[in-house]
Amino acid sequence: MTSVAPSLEADELEIAALAAKWRAILTEERENEAAEVAAWEATVAELRAEHDALLRDGAWVGGPDDTLSILGVGRRELYHSALLAWLLDPQGRHGLGSSFLEALLRRCASDPPTSELHLAQPALEVSRGDARADIVVTAPGLCLVIENKVDAGEQPRQCDRLFESFGREDGALFVFLSPSGRAPETATGSAQEAFQKMSYADIASMLRDALVRPPWNGVTDHGREVASNYLATLKRQFQ
Repeated sequence: MTSVAPSLEADELEIAALAAKWRAILTEERENEAAEVAAWEATVAELRAEHDALLRDGAWVGGPDDTLSILGVGRRELYHSALLAWLLDPQGRHGLGSSFLEALLRRCASDPPTSELHLAQPALEVSRGDARADIVVTAPGLCLVIENKVDAGEQPRQCDRLFESFGREDGALFVFLSPSGRAPETATGSAQEAFQKMSYADIASMLRDALVRPPWNGVTDHGREVASNYLATLKRQFQ
């Protein structure tokens, strides 16, 4: 009869050898993992120290730097309308004179009235009949009507009603302003042809061009800062 003892002993030795190899592999992997973790922790500590140093030196900053965004009203239509009306006022202390208004008009018509823009007067929330315009700028031979939409939708027949109420004014021009520069949904027929679509990126471009020109008389440092700060709002919110 053949003995199985030598065979069992050989198998046990082989299993023991394999187990030793496996323990060695596991030990090596643990050592490698520990080294990787130590290196990672050292890197994190180094980054944290660098971050703390930047904070101490005031070199790490964040958040908005424009007034409307700081106040959390960067997309409020009324605030944008008020600032736009101010920029469209040739007598405003921004020092743009009528340059911003003229640039906007040239996007609305090939030959807009520009000779007496120094007399232009902007107004907010102008009601006429059953329509109310966000901004109306009047001057000799000019009645500019701006419907401003940021996030709100259009009311029933809103642009048609504006056209019916203001369309007979001398030099009537109509602008539909929105973040994307989309066409108004409530302008039909003649109103659809009259309304010029405009985006806030267009406004930003016109304001940027106006600010690089030498300021007109009447400019104040604070007024110029407000105009520049509003440009920062336009870039943050709409570009």
